[in-house]
Amino acid sequence: MVYTQEIAAEVLQLVEETTLSAKEALRIRFSGTKYGQKIRRSVHAYVLEVLKRKNTIDFLINISLKNKNILDLPPFLRNILRIGVYELVFKKVPPPLATDSTVRIAKNRMGVGGAALSNAVLRRVEYINLESKLSKLGKIERISLKYSHPQWFVRYIFRLLGEKGAIELMKANLENPTTYLRVNTLKASEEKVLKYLDKNEIEVEETLLENVFRVIKYKKPPASLDWHNKGYYVIQDLASSYVAHVVNPGKDETILDLAAAPGAKTSHLSMIMENKGKIIAIDNSKDRIERMKHKLKSLGVENVEYILGDGTKFFKEEVDKVLVDPPCSSTGVFRTFPCVKWRYDKTKYKAMIKIQRAMIKNALRNLKEGGTLVYSTCSITFEENEENINYASKFFKVEKIEKKIGTRGIKEFEGKKFFDWNKVIRTFPHLHSCSGFFIAKMTKS
Repeated sequence: MVYTQEIAAEVLQLVEETTLSAKEALRIRFSGTKYGQKIRRSVHAYVLEVLKRKNTIDFLINISLKNKNILDLPPFLRNILRIGVYELVFKKVPPPLATDSTVRIAKNRMGVGGAALSNAVLRRVEYINLESKLSKLGKIERISLKYSHPQWFVRYIFRLLGEKGAIELMKANLENPTTYLRVNTLKASEEKVLKYLDKNEIEVEETLLENVFRVIKYKKPPASLDWHNKGYYVIQDLASSYVAHVVNPGKDETILDLAAAPGAKTSHLSMIMENKGKIIAIDNSKDRIERMKHKLKSLGVENVEYILGDGTKFFKEEVDKVLVDPPCSSTGVFRTFPCVKWRYDKTKYKAMIKIQRAMIKNALRNLKEGGTLVYSTCSITFEENEENINYASKFFKVEKIEKKIGTRGIKEFEGKKFFDWNKVIRTFPHLHSCSGFFIAKMTKS
């Protein structure tokens, strides 16, 4: 018998012990297996939901362990316990069922001792009044555990958005993300794709972005259908899709994408260009470049030159437009990639901002006079966004983006002013039903 919880615990262990995202860990775990879509979807759901609520789940387990800490337990045991607590507290599985499946798996993998510990922990968790426990904590720790976000983020987002906005954002991060799909007109017309979706009982509605649709209802997830696998449409977030529209590439132009992988935005640029002109796609990972090549080939993309290189230093020729979508803190995509919440490192964060600025500076070197730079991140921090555009404005003129979705930028944060706030775009999960993004457009002059 296949226990989806057991597979999910293995994936969670892989995420915990490596730098892999949940998506990458799931891909590795399922590689070479013949599990059906039902099992895959169930495992995926367990992994994401446990990662969303990891600190709260660990808090409950630590109370139940009394004189131990969850990190003292063997990796598989702590992750199957996390799944058991998630089922019990958040999924509301009847206690006998949640406890029985967890104990069975623990016994099979860890022996009688693992089973006994699992049984004891889950029985104690069953009787914990979480609200009562949280009421005894300080404000930041209480909110951190109530809404399952790290304390550093709670403090930061309180300062950035105020308490009400911060809590609404954290609530939204615990919900399932809205699904958007982009019709890939390189392979199929919008009319044909919409007929196919209707035939497969997938209800969609138009957005303000051309070829981008919001998924309302479905029997089978759009990503599981044949036409998705064939590349007739792409699952891509609304805010992510907005970036290529802001770049607005011409069919005879050369576009440089300085941090291209995994390639969703690159493929969108190619689609808008109707496979004409040229896109130079840079990434510093050979593995990501190879996977991107394979993916874009399946989407019918033919006008991309792939180069393994450093986006902070690369120079080949002066181009018409540059897209800088650099490595970032990913604070805008916590609900899609919840493992990122628990991996914040202040030193790495500061290093990341240096890389972002180096890419902006390198874009200047690569652009023709009068050329366009579009800068985007899936981060909501001021330092990676408005503050970086303040830096960029030494070299570029900030242009006003037409606001089809989202809101404008932040005028001031902790004494730092941003004078071009009304020219840039921000999106937030709790306000715009999409990922948290920042987009700015500039010209070299």
